Amino acid sequence: MSRRVVITAIGLASPVGDTPDACFDALIAGACGVTPHPDPAIGRDVGYVRGDMTVNLPGNQAIMLDRVSHLALYVAKQALEAGRLGTEQQAECGVFVGTGIGGVSTLCDAVGAFHDKIPRRAQLVIPAVMPNAPAAHIAQHMTSTQEAQTYATACTAGAVAIGEAFRRIRDGYLDVALAGGTEAMLRPELMQAWGQLQVLCRDASAEPYGGCRPFSKGRTGFALGEGAAMLLLETYEHAMARGATPIAEVCGYGVSNDGTHPLRPNPSGQALAIARAMQQAGLAPEDVGYINAHATGTLTGDRVETAAIRQVFGQAADRLAVSSIKGAIGHLIGAGGAVETAVTALALQRQVLPPTLRFEGGDPQCDLDYVPNQARRVEGLSVALSHSFGMGGNNAVLALRGV
Repeated sequence: MSRRVVITAIGLASPVGDTPDACFDALIAGACGVTPHPDPAIGRDVGYVRGDMTVNLPGNQAIMLDRVSHLALYVAKQALEAGRLGTEQQAECGVFVGTGIGGVSTLCDAVGAFHDKIPRRAQLVIPAVMPNAPAAHIAQHMTSTQEAQTYATACTAGAVAIGEAFRRIRDGYLDVALAGGTEAMLRPELMQAWGQLQVLCRDASAEPYGGCRPFSKGRTGFALGEGAAMLLLETYEHAMARGATPIAEVCGYGVSNDGTHPLRPNPSGQALAIARAMQQAGLAPEDVGYINAHATGTLTGDRVETAAIRQVFGQAADRLAVSSIKGAIGHLIGAGGAVETAVTALALQRQVLPPTLRFEGGDPQCDLDYVPNQARRVEGLSVALSHSFGMGGNNAVLALRGV
């Protein structure tokens, strides 16, 4: 059995907007949500969510849950409301959530309290910290009796969650699922840890080459970000039967592992995931009009991704539009693939491509059309890919088709 799988609703909270429309409009306008954090101890420009993620939560959940679960519940409720999924349908809805690290803010607070550095909080640490807490709380909100799964595959986690939900629905195990990613690791402790890897970009005020600048000359890395996105996925027949309007169709999912190094990406491993997604969707290189790239703004990563695209697309790569939104929102780690897949679906629906901010040519190994600095209206865009490549060598690619 192989069934069509469509996206019928999106919930999204990002550094440039707390709804799908607000986020996409801001991206198209060239807005950037990467700025100094209200907590000066963070010490770097980051992409943080401005809105109150605990709005309408019961008091006990506002206190007891980690921010990673607050974000997940916020976007899940958005998607459920937009999708108008009934009570009985919610009970039959699977839950698939990706996160890179889970409830790390609670863990940091618990360690600080243990060492008498900060006051102890009235919070149960283990249920807040466990990586499957976001999926569990979403399932409980819906009183779902279907599977609630969690994926922790670093920067691909959100994309993997969507891809695995797609497989379950395509193959007949579920008719409907909520799938996406959530991440909230903007803590001084984590900023220091990321600094050890030397992958964080200079702040935007730095000259020259400040800010996250995917594919650009002089790029210095990425800005860390937080956020979440959930997609309501269902069979095309299920959507039509209940009067839902599809946003886009998920038509392919490809995964691979580099098998080479935990930190250095490999173009052949990435190309394998791209090719697998396209093969599953029955796509030829000339069918794809846009790629929402993983492109974090690191020197090696952007070159490797460009090489992987050329390896798969050959001469057809020269007519491809490729852009990265990480200059606008930062790298959301486990939530990144989910937010980027949502943006890719909206690009297909609206026929407009988000730009790559701060782009400046000059790297001979980054030689594609990167939709520089300004959004681009397109006509007839029918197929797009969303790339997610992560530390540990994990690669995940989703193919989307307009409906």
